[in-house]
Amino acid sequence: MRISRFPSLTEAQFFGCTSAFVDSLSGELNAASIALRRLEGKSKGSAFAYEMTFDTHRYGALIVIDRWSALVSAFGPHLELSRHRAIVSSAPERIRAAETILGCANLLVDAADAYSRAIVEACALAFQYLNTTFAEERAEADQSAKLGPMLPEDYTSARRIFLEDLAAR
Repeated sequence: MRISRFPSLTEAQFFGCTSAFVDSLSGELNAASIALRRLEGKSKGSAFAYEMTFDTHRYGALIVIDRWSALVSAFGPHLELSRHRAIVSSAPERIRAAETILGCANLLVDAADAYSRAIVEACALAFQYLNTTFAEERAEADQSAKLGPMLPEDYTSARRIFLEDLAAR
């Protein structure tokens, strides 16, 4: 990740990365849910394109969480945040919870012979719950977004770099 090569991050840069993280995670989870809903009622292997799309996004969510974990581990101990300090202090617990939730959903899907309604609903619920796991990060991103074009360049450039890092996976 290019962003991890920075010697340090400012608060604005960190919050730019936070915004990119929650938006990317939400996007991956929503895309996984849509692909899984298309698979509902089908047996495994009967809709290969949708299965590949689903796999891309469910594992993409894990990659997004892993990149967030790396960023928080590298910069979190050195950040001086004026607001939303729990984003850093609670990150390890939130990341573990997210990995557990996704791991369980993946095991459920992988162990099934078909994409039953119960499996699809259970995974969709898990994905929705996962979004709430990072509620404080979402609140910060939403708060910053209200500034729109008045956001500092540090924020927008760090957000862009983090998104480019994710796209390069």
